[in-house]
Amino acid sequence: MTRMFTSDIRDSSSTRRPDPFPVHILDRCDRPTTLILDDQVTQKDERDGGFYKAGKGHYGDHLKKEYKRFVAKHPLSGALCTMAGALGHMVDEPGESEAGGNTPWGVSSWAPMPKMSGQPAPGTDDPAANASHIKETAYFLRSDIVGICKLPRYAVFSHSKHTGERIELNHKYAIAIVIDQDWRTASAFNGNDWISNSMSFISYSTSGFIACILADYIRRLGYPARAHHAMNYQVAVPPILLWAGIGDMSRMGDTII
Repeated sequence: MTRMFTSDIRDSSSTRRPDPFPVHILDRCDRPTTLILDDQVTQKDERDGGFYKAGKGHYGDHLKKEYKRFVAKHPLSGALCTMAGALGHMVDEPGESEAGGNTPWGVSSWAPMPKMSGQPAPGTDDPAANASHIKETAYFLRSDIVGICKLPRYAVFSHSKHTGERIELNHKYAIAIVIDQDWRTASAFNGNDWISNSMSFISYSTSGFIACILADYIRRLGYPARAHHAMNYQVAVPPILLWAGIGDMSRMGDTII
């Protein structure tokens, strides 16, 4: 069976649209169709997340034990999780990472990750052109869907689950990256073959890889940027996906579809 990649879909369609999927047919609106009472939504503490609380024993010893191994117990998802974890140190400038308790791996053969350029690069003063360029760059890095929106304050966690410290993040915009978990795999599995975690972590590791590169690239252009991915978040993703026009709130109330 011939494998189809998103770049094949893009290349076979109109060159006027960089998106691999036909997002151009979606209705455009100024606000999410999900009702958001902006003045009533508060910031959330990252330590209130279900996975964190399970790992700390809030739901009993059994879930505390399983939290530490439910991904790693399968070889493929375990390997993907290791790679995603390695990207946890690469989200920000070296100085910022060290201040947060994470130091980039000191491998001498790697080109050092620089601090943000002192001034914006020439030709980057057009917001519309910048948005198009960043989307194209994300697609070049193999994103499947990309959206950009203003970063709502309530999407930023109040405190870090890693350090317990107050999170100070004042970026104006957010770039949302979506990775396809492979629908054909989802259609083929039987529910007891343990592939679900691998599907999740192919998206976690790939989106982390893309986000870290994209943030580093933006900093090199002279603008502040920080990557956020499964192993090192400072933001809650669902509000960003809503405002970026990528999905709607599900009936579960905590997932964007």
